[in-house]
Amino acid sequence: MGVIFRKTGRLIQGEPGNGSQKFWNAEVKGNSVTIQFGKVGTTGTKACREFTSYEAAETFLAQRVRKKLEEGYKPEI
Repeated sequence: MGVIFRKTGRLIQGEPGNGSQKFWNAEVKGNSVTIQFGKVGTTGTKACREFTSYEAAETFLAQRVRKKLEEGYKPEI
């Protein structure tokens, strides 16, 4: 069996054109989560975190996505 892989869509916070828009996206690959975030128009910063299982990584990612939506991030259209 191959490595289980899932990506979120890109989430955006802020109004376009005022220079303060931020982005956030993440992916689960196997038992690790990689999150990329930063100011729109830049490559941003990447952070990676390892978990004991794919399920633990998925749970962490679901919590982070929920938190970002609560903070006002919206899916990029």
